[in-house]
Amino acid sequence: MRTTMLFAAAALFIIGSIWLTTRLHSEEAVAANVAAKESAAVLAPEFTSVSAWINSKPVRLGDQKGKVVVVHFWTNGCINCIHNYPHYRAWQDKYREEKRFLMVGVHTPEFESEHDLKQIEAKAAANKLTFAIAVDNDNANWNAWKNRFWPCIYLVDKSGVVRLRWDGELGGKGYEKMTAAIDDLLKE
Repeated sequence: MRTTMLFAAAALFIIGSIWLTTRLHSEEAVAANVAAKESAAVLAPEFTSVSAWINSKPVRLGDQKGKVVVVHFWTNGCINCIHNYPHYRAWQDKYREEKRFLMVGVHTPEFESEHDLKQIEAKAAANKLTFAIAVDNDNANWNAWKNRFWPCIYLVDKSGVVRLRWDGELGGKGYEKMTAAIDDLLKE
């Protein structure tokens, strides 16, 4: 009986050690993969087939060289997107005088009811979202950017390269990380 218990304890110890080692190596692989993806130079796709522009004349990313551009995909019916509105307003305020900064929201509807231009304009106005908004009713930009989430935020550097991507709500930590990255890119 005692030998069986010792054998079982030793087996559990070995299995646990193997699991822990595998887990640590897999976390290292994931971290390396994320770092590689973040460092890969990917040019930001040009805005295409925009149904309408709100708060702005049409924006071409090719004309924004020398600017740091925040491109965020959202839809006005998404609660996670709505939770990001205060962060977008904070960036609007913080970088209001910064000529080398531009924020563009790409409104890609999730549901049929979110295609209505007047509703998008009204929601943007009611929430004081004054940045340029590309209405992406045909999902052309969603597909060009290979986007998969609402909200999703891309940070494009002065040469047009996507340098950082944030999937989902920013929350406090995400906002701090993205703001620090914007500040760093503005200094480059």
